[in-house]
Amino acid sequence: MNLEAVRATLGQSLSSKVDLHERRQGIYQLIVPILHEDGDMVDIYLEDSPVGDEYIRIRDFGMALMRLSYTFDINTPTRQGIFDSILINNRVSYEAGDLYLDTPLARLYEGVLQFAGCAQKVCNMRYWGREVVRSAFYEDLATYVTNDLVQYEPRDDVSPLPEYPIGPDWSLECRNRNFYIFGVLGNDKAKNVAICLLEFQKARLPFISLVVHEDMEALGSRDRLYITRNADTQYPVLSDFKERGVEDIERFAGVIAG
Repeated sequence: MNLEAVRATLGQSLSSKVDLHERRQGIYQLIVPILHEDGDMVDIYLEDSPVGDEYIRIRDFGMALMRLSYTFDINTPTRQGIFDSILINNRVSYEAGDLYLDTPLARLYEGVLQFAGCAQKVCNMRYWGREVVRSAFYEDLATYVTNDLVQYEPRDDVSPLPEYPIGPDWSLECRNRNFYIFGVLGNDKAKNVAICLLEFQKARLPFISLVVHEDMEALGSRDRLYITRNADTQYPVLSDFKERGVEDIERFAGVIAG
C-alpha cells in the first residue's frame, strides 16, 4: 500500500485529523474523527484490495457486528432483511462477520465516509425502522416456540371454534391439556385476543391461555384491563415467557391434572 498516497488523498479532505497505524503487516488502522453515538471511534482498517493495484479495501474485522451483538441479535428473517438492506444501500459487502468495501484510491475519502456511515447504521439497527423491527416480535416468538417448546408438540394451525375466525397463534399439549399461546403487539391485537378468549370460554373449551406481550405497558389502560380479565396468565414481555413459560406450563398442567 502506498501510504503517502493514502495520507495525501485523505489529508486533502480531513486535514491533520487523520492518521494511520500499522496493526499487522499490510493492515493499517485509520484514526479519523468519526464516532459512534457513545463517543467511541468507528473501527476502520485499510489494506491492499484484491480488486487491483489502484484499489484499497476498507474493512472493520467484525467490530460493527460485535458492538451490535451486545444489544441486538440478527436472528430472524426480518432482522436479516434490515441488515442486508443497509449493506446493499451503502454498497458494502459482508463475509464471516467482516464488513468491507473496495474503493479506488482516488475516491478513498468518499469510500471511508460511506463505509463509516454503514457501520454506524449497523450498530444502531435496534433503532432503525422501529416499526419494522417491532414486527420481529412474532418471528422471535415463533422461533422460541418451535425450537424450545418442541416437547409440547407446537402447532400453528389450530381453530378451536371453526365458525370463529380468530384462533391462537400456537397451541401446545402437556399431559393431555391444551395450552393456547397468543402473541400481542399493540392495542388492536389485544382487543382481538380478549374477544377470542371470551368466545372460547363461553363455548366451555378446555384450555389454558398464555398471553405473551411485546410490551404490555404500551397498551391502553382499557385494553390492558380487558385482556387481563380474560387471560389465564400473561407475560409482559417475551423474555418473561422464555424465562417462566416451561415452568408455568408444567405447573398448570400438574395442578389441573391433580
